[in-house]
This record gives sequence, C-alpha cells and structure tokens, in this order.
Amino acid sequence: MRPVEKTACPQVNGMNKIYRRHSLAKADLENNIGFYCSYCEVFSSDLEIEHVISQHQDPALKCSWDNFLLACGRCNGRDNKAAKTVDLGVMHFPHRNNTLLSFTYLEGGHVCVNPSLKGASLQAAEATLVLVGLDKFPGNAKYARHNHNDTRWNHRRVVWELAVKYKADFESGRLTAYDIVAFAQQRGFFSIWYAVYNQHTDLCELLIQAFPGTATSCFDQISRLPVNRNPQSVIDPI
Repeated sequence: MRPVEKTACPQVNGMNKIYRRHSLAKADLENNIGFYCSYCEVFSSDLEIEHVISQHQDPALKCSWDNFLLACGRCNGRDNKAAKTVDLGVMHFPHRNNTLLSFTYLEGGHVCVNPSLKGASLQAAEATLVLVGLDKFPGNAKYARHNHNDTRWNHRRVVWELAVKYKADFESGRLTAYDIVAFAQQRGFFSIWYAVYNQHTDLCELLIQAFPGTATSCFDQISRLPVNRNPQSVIDPI
C-alpha cells in the first residue's frame, strides 16, 4: 500500500479552506495524491472521498481535510471499509504509516501481511488488511460469503504479469525506466511495480517521484528501500 504525504489543508485568503460538502475536496485531493485509490491503488478518474473515520463514527469529521483520502467504490464499499469502526492507534493508514512495510505483494494478485512484522506492528497491519479486505480472493474461506464479486485481486494479477513481462524488456534495454514508469502511472498499483523492480534503485526513485504525494521520507535516500515512518515509536515504528 503506497505511503502518501497529505499536504496541509489548502488555503483561501490565508485561511484553511472550508469544505461545506466533502465532495468539494476531490480536486484538491487528486492534486495532492493523484488519481489512485489509497488502499488497492488502482488508477481511476471515478474515485470517492474516503472518510478515514467514517461519518457514522464521528459526524464532526465529515468535512475535515485531515480525515480525507481517496478510495475506489470497492474499497470504500459496504463489503469492505464503509462505516467500520476505525482506531488510528491500532491500524496502519497510508497517510500516517509506511504501509509499504505493512504488506507483501505476491504473484497472482495476492496481498498478505508482511511476515517480518511483530507485536503491535503485526496486529495493526492485520487489522488494516481486514478493514479493507485486500486479501479477498477465490478460495479464501475467511471471506466465503463476500468475495465472489470482489475482483481487486485479479486486477493486481494482471498488473503483476505486465510488470514482469516489461521487466525482461527493461533489463534487455528494449524499454527504458521512463517507459516502465509511464506504464505504471497509467495502471496504478504502485506497490506491485515497486515489488517487481525493487532491485533497480534508479527506477524505484522515478516511481516514487512520478506518483503524486508519495511519502519520500518512507524510503532510504540512497537505496530507496522502505524505512520506518515513525521510528520514534517503540511500540509501532511502522
């Protein structure tokens, strides 16, 4: 899950912009973090304003810039996040944590919790995976009643296969790093492209810069490998 850096609330005449309807924040969010779902990472021009803390849980945050992300209808739908209760202290979110460390992306479109996590970091990643249901795929008994219409895994599978196909052309010189990044921007799924190309530091740097709002502080300045976003926390540094 791509870690993002939310900008401060947009300003109007030197004051925080007031959103009388949360939908009015969409253009500002797209300018900040791009046309990508904050959870599954699909590219779409039809994303929704996602309330991190749902309107049901806290109506006072309905029009708060700090409570906004962008999400696709599936991730934000009733079978997934929707109005589920959120506890920011025990879950990982892309604007607060380095969620690239929270999950592992695998061939076949599968997403799982990073097996190297322990303690509170492990529990938080597991809670987030359940919150948005990114591990829904055919045959997963955990979601037997709800995952038959959820095809997010298949979109990831297709992009993974494309990334692997293009990697051979990139390493042979038939495609440039800029070609690969252009393909990634068009399809979304930053985490998949990063996973497939993580041994190519220069290309990863281009990916980080090309996806608007990617939290650059979540990557080592030299290796571009992911690093903890909250290293001061002894409980959950992710």
